[in-house]
Amino acid sequence: MKKSFILFSVIILLFVFSLLMIKIYETKSINSLNIVNQYKYIQAKNHLLFLEEYLRSLNDFSSLSKLEIEDKDYKIIAFISSKESLYEIELIVKAFEHNVRVHKSFTVSK
Repeated sequence: MKKSFILFSVIILLFVFSLLMIKIYETKSINSLNIVNQYKYIQAKNHLLFLEEYLRSLNDFSSLSKLEIEDKDYKIIAFISSKESLYEIELIVKAFEHNVRVHKSFTVSK
């Protein structure tokens, strides 16, 4: 009787600790995924700021309607449209493998 009770209690303890370990690993996995998404968002924001700075340094947009920069991890696009005395510029940076997308619009005078 004693041996069976000890065996039963050991099995119950193993079960409880295994459930606890599964919960810990799930939390670490989710935390790791959040860190990766945060890194991708920061990188996309850096691409967006660089593209905005580059476009603001240009003087003439008359020959441009779309600007696309090739990158292996991100899709980087700028749409340029002319309205009266302004150029409306829409910037989009999207990660290929992750669900990260950054968008910004601004205007530049002619």
